Amino acid sequence: YYRICGVRQFLRLPMLEPLHTVYLLIVLYALCYQLQSPLEPFLVEQLVRGPDAASSYARLQSFFSLVQMAGSFLVGYLLDTIGLRGMFMVNFLACAACYAMLASASSIELLFASKLPSLFQAGFLCAQTAAAKLTPSGPERATALGRLTSAYTIGGVVGPALGGYLGTQASATLAVLGSFVAVGLVVLLPKAVEQSPTTNEVAQQPNTPAGSWVHRMMLILPLVWPLLASKMLSGFINSAMGAVRPLVLKNEFNFSSSRLGVFMSATFLVNALVGFYLGHITSLVGGPFSTVVKCLGAMAVGYLAMATAFEPVFLGVGWLTPNGGVWVFMGLTLLLSIFQFPLATTITSISTTLVPTQLKGTLVGAEHATFALAGLLGPSPGVALLQVTSLASVAAGACLMYLTLFFIWRFSGLLADAADEPSQTKEVTSLLPKASPDSPKDE
Repeated sequence: YYRICGVRQFLRLPMLEPLHTVYLLIVLYALCYQLQSPLEPFLVEQLVRGPDAASSYARLQSFFSLVQMAGSFLVGYLLDTIGLRGMFMVNFLACAACYAMLASASSIELLFASKLPSLFQAGFLCAQTAAAKLTPSGPERATALGRLTSAYTIGGVVGPALGGYLGTQASATLAVLGSFVAVGLVVLLPKAVEQSPTTNEVAQQPNTPAGSWVHRMMLILPLVWPLLASKMLSGFINSAMGAVRPLVLKNEFNFSSSRLGVFMSATFLVNALVGFYLGHITSLVGGPFSTVVKCLGAMAVGYLAMATAFEPVFLGVGWLTPNGGVWVFMGLTLLLSIFQFPLATTITSISTTLVPTQLKGTLVGAEHATFALAGLLGPSPGVALLQVTSLASVAAGACLMYLTLFFIWRFSGLLADAADEPSQTKEVTSLLPKASPDSPKDE
């Protein structure tokens, strides 16, 4: 690290703060991933002819979520054991392998195989753990986590539009190159990224091992299970709608891959502004608990509006608007996405306050695994419901589930206590194994 700093000083290159380097890594991570995301439905359609293409796409998304779920637990544990820098490097090497296999996929089986290296593809997990370790709890952490979303959004804005324009081969090749550039940037992260600022959230025990993965989870779950359950249910809804959305745009509104990419870019662009000021927004609306409640309520209202607009019982007003309802659908989708990202980010901001430093990687890994499990379970029911019924029915189901979450959060004292007055966090530290006298000290 000091040699790198010396080279930087000799070449008069600016010194990036560790958190800024993490932001830059996430921009590259998102850019590389989103380059190929709008192309997958069309690639599946090329490889699987006939009516089975939609269900094959849903199975592909579910398989990817299964691999990500297993990988999230593994990466979270490795973050606490081998460190952030090592896992960042493994992540980007896995990304390069995924995109290289995607570029050469000539059958649906090879497309499924390209998802296997994603077991270690968890760049956002690594970045969230870094933000949790590099910032104190409160608005500063919410701001850092929100800006991670903004950083992801920057890559997400450019990636889908560029990927839709370039096509599968060129996009995958560019994604491989970008992943190797990110590996080089990981080298610039200092050792300080493995440490945490001194805060009053949970007493810390530097360099204290927390035991096996099972022991870590037994310490974490009593504190965060309501938050993980909320992420599970909201993630299920989002993954179901995420699988339905491109199919609706492609089949109902005749979107090409380039138009679908542009729309996905616009969605990310809107979220960038919200994520960048998330810390300020959280303070303005009354704290993290109030932010979560308001986001849940807004999601329920948004899906109610979508169900009403496209329901024939209500004359299908959405379908009667200019361009067959495409602007109504896109407008509501953009509006919903404004609340979807702050919801997930704020829950992470709350949960990372409840555990000590040496458990944060395992915690964030469990959160990502929860999302991945939701992603595994959500796409197939969402696509099946769309095929059997209609867009309005899918949106109505999403509305009911978000309304349930809203009432649970609004009237549950358990969740309010977890969000605003964590009371059991210090007990976790006392249960961790004590550091041995000859344990290495932080430099």
